[in-house]
Amino acid sequence: MRATISIDEAHGYGADEPVPDKVRGHDAAVAAYDTAHGYEGGIAALAKRMGQNPNTLTHKVNLQNTTHHLTLRDAIELQWQSRDFRILHAMADELDHVCIRSTPAHSEGDPLDTLMRLQMDFADYVQALGEALTRRQGGVSRNQMRKAEHHAAEVVASVGHALAMLRGLMREEPKA
Repeated sequence: MRATISIDEAHGYGADEPVPDKVRGHDAAVAAYDTAHGYEGGIAALAKRMGQNPNTLTHKVNLQNTTHHLTLRDAIELQWQSRDFRILHAMADELDHVCIRSTPAHSEGDPLDTLMRLQMDFADYVQALGEALTRRQGGVSRNQMRKAEHHAAEVVASVGHALAMLRGLMREEPKA
């Protein structure tokens, strides 16, 4: 009998062993830089919203700076104020995870409405996939990928809503 085990990348390879090829995602530090510099109104406007000095924030997101560092609290505030969550997604990607936006459950509403929402979200997801696959001149674009990821997250949230609705309809267990 043969056994198969799986050891994650961080623990399975020694200093001399080659790590298998893996496409890396967007680096979290680059994501912080892009978030700060891509904010509408510029980094000065974002720093003001965060209650920070614009020069300090510029230094904290500078990829070449070794004296100023973006703290976890700074990263959260940066994303909260900018409504740009690419740092979160980059961190998750670097750790082989994904992020899905949480939304309130519709468990108090009509069960058929919850089922219809799930089907509509799934239809939007399939449409996004179809558009990406039929219009991929030279590959799938970033916008097509973002759209598909957005609708995939909506489907996952809708599944959670449907389960919450069912939980709300569960009958009590008989007492022994």
